[in-house]
Amino acid sequence: MSKVVQLGDVADIITGPFGSQLHESDYKMEGIPVIMPQDIKDGKLNFEDVARISENDFQRLIRYSVQNGDIIFPRRGDIEKHAYIDSDEDFLCGTGCFRVRVKTTEINSKYLSYYLDNVHVRKWITNHAVGSNMPNLNTGILSEIPVMIPTYSVQIKIARLLSVIEAKIQNNVKINDNLEALAKLIYMNFFFNRTPNGLLSDIIHEYPKSQVQVNEAKCSNGRFPFFTSGNGILAWDSFFVDDRNCYINTGGNVGIRFYVGKAAYSTDTWCITAKYNLADYLYLLLKAIQHEIDIKYFTGTGLKHLQKPILKERPIYVPVEDEIILFNKLIQPYFDMISRNTCESQRLQDVRNSLLPLLINGQAVIGD
Repeated sequence: MSKVVQLGDVADIITGPFGSQLHESDYKMEGIPVIMPQDIKDGKLNFEDVARISENDFQRLIRYSVQNGDIIFPRRGDIEKHAYIDSDEDFLCGTGCFRVRVKTTEINSKYLSYYLDNVHVRKWITNHAVGSNMPNLNTGILSEIPVMIPTYSVQIKIARLLSVIEAKIQNNVKINDNLEALAKLIYMNFFFNRTPNGLLSDIIHEYPKSQVQVNEAKCSNGRFPFFTSGNGILAWDSFFVDDRNCYINTGGNVGIRFYVGKAAYSTDTWCITAKYNLADYLYLLLKAIQHEIDIKYFTGTGLKHLQKPILKERPIYVPVEDEIILFNKLIQPYFDMISRNTCESQRLQDVRNSLLPLLINGQAVIGD
């Protein structure tokens, strides 16, 4: 039989160190990783741009250290996501995060992570967050999350089964990361430091602004990918665009994604493609200047917004026809495969989300 408890009953929840304990000057190029909200991606940690501190500072802040089996939530922004720690390496829970640590043998931490990632729990978190402009969490809200606990043996079986699905999803992520890295290398080899001969506005085609809010899509069971300003991809029951398109965050920080096929997008996402068969080139160009876009073209007090008219006037190199024919011949198969893998991962996530409540309630049984 399953029972329902609150997260605070089975786990200790603490906030990362205050700013007065960990200053900007404490961060180093090398050292112990400090987990920030932007480092949480697809349920894992992404160390591409992770902040680091010295061993001395780590020992000073040891109460905020992270261990195998911990779960890390962001305090604000994309609050539905979390990362499960499956490493014995040293990490520190950053200022913008919460650390959730199981405190009872009654619950398996891996099962808990899968449970907290379920669409119904994600919706609960969003509905109980505070803040009008940017959603925020606190330890009180996290502590009150309802958690359904089957017997421990059932938890282990559920975690093992969902781990198989998760492994396939993560394999797709790794393949996609490698393919995109290769595409970026080819782009740099073809076009790095080429003299500008046009403007971004010369090649882009803008699609109409979406009228669909993110929260609407969170309740949808559609079959088309739905791109938002967050890292995740939701679903929608109809498509707005087809073929090769870029999806760009317009609020907060820059995020740029590319997808080949039918898709939809939220009202805070700028959907563009390129004329002259330059869509793949446009995406890689934008990724190459992503940091510049974040610094120069996102402005405003509080939540920053993308200044599209200014960005469209940025000088760029526009390839000639022979260049882009050869470039696309090399690049487009990569992005075709990336999009197929993305689509497969979305279906697997749907299977995972639909399986979990059935397994917990005993409507589906896992054999020994």
